[in-house]
Amino acid sequence: MLLGSAPARADGFINSGQLWGRLSPAEKSAYVLGLNDSINYVFVDDTLVNALAKRGRTTCLRELKITPQSLVEKIDLGYRDNAMLGFPPAVIYILKMSEVCKVYVDRERAAFGLGPS
Repeated sequence: MLLGSAPARADGFINSGQLWGRLSPAEKSAYVLGLNDSINYVFVDDTLVNALAKRGRTTCLRELKITPQSLVEKIDLGYRDNAMLGFPPAVIYILKMSEVCKVYVDRERAAFGLGPS
């Protein structure tokens, strides 16, 4: 139970808002490119729910023409909430993109007969 409630820590990695804030704009942009690619890649062992969320986010990114810079801005915005400062950028990404892309994820889910997320 305790492991699920605290963010993982790894020295040398960007795992908090404080470390995110130390990155240059170019570093943040490069970081979100890798983050986005890794979070939205559909693996063969993904659950249907996870795969559909990834497809929905990918469609959302494409249709809304979301850029790396706008992803950086979303993560920066997420870190304005002091309660989020201890979490890695991936958590902020998922939370923000869940808000922005909910319609797209729900559309993918509906195509498989699943209710909204």
